[in-house]
Amino acid sequence: MQPGGAQESFLAINHVRDNLIPPKDRKRMTSLWEKAVKFLDENESRIRREVQQVAGEEFHVWRWLPNNALNKSPVQNASSGKKPKVWQGQAFETMEGSVNSLTCSPTPCLKIRHMFDPDIETEDDWETRVQDAILEKCGEGVKILHIRVDIGSREGCVYMKCMSQKDAGEAYRALHGCWFDGKLVTVKYLRLERYHERFPDAARCITPLKPSNNQRLSLQAHYWQSPAEAN
Repeated sequence: MQPGGAQESFLAINHVRDNLIPPKDRKRMTSLWEKAVKFLDENESRIRREVQQVAGEEFHVWRWLPNNALNKSPVQNASSGKKPKVWQGQAFETMEGSVNSLTCSPTPCLKIRHMFDPDIETEDDWETRVQDAILEKCGEGVKILHIRVDIGSREGCVYMKCMSQKDAGEAYRALHGCWFDGKLVTVKYLRLERYHERFPDAARCITPLKPSNNQRLSLQAHYWQSPAEAN
């Protein structure tokens, strides 16, 4: 945190790696990870590599550099002054068969990290906007039965139950490794029984959820398309 409580917009590169790649796979995937880091260094103008003190130690970090002019989105509500929460491109490949995606989802339940920062969320409807963003990104083809925004989570966690394992796999590939509101989103699977223990009401949910409106606001930042997507 900066003095005065401002939120830092950087992530330790090794911390990103450790969130995305399990310990048992890190040695095998060293070359691939180095290529991904090099690609971002050479092609992603919104990320700057620098050295920062984190918990008393120096780390190489990626700093997110938002364009203030672009932040004034044409979909911003002029009367309310709200800044849209938007998806800002893919950090790495998550298509079916890629190293970042399981061949088959083991469960219909997901835990999504870094969807929000509890220290800076002040608007009354921010939870709805986070839920809408997830539903919009996954699309109508993915049947999602239950979403819970954990407002007390320091990691910005959202829990989600899909109708089937197939739906969960599609949601995983749509969300994992994406930039959202300046943060890198990561997703992991949760066992169904554990999900129901935490959210008993989810066991009774049978109707797929829909966004609160049809404006698809989180998907309208097309000018933030990454170089990888543009190719």
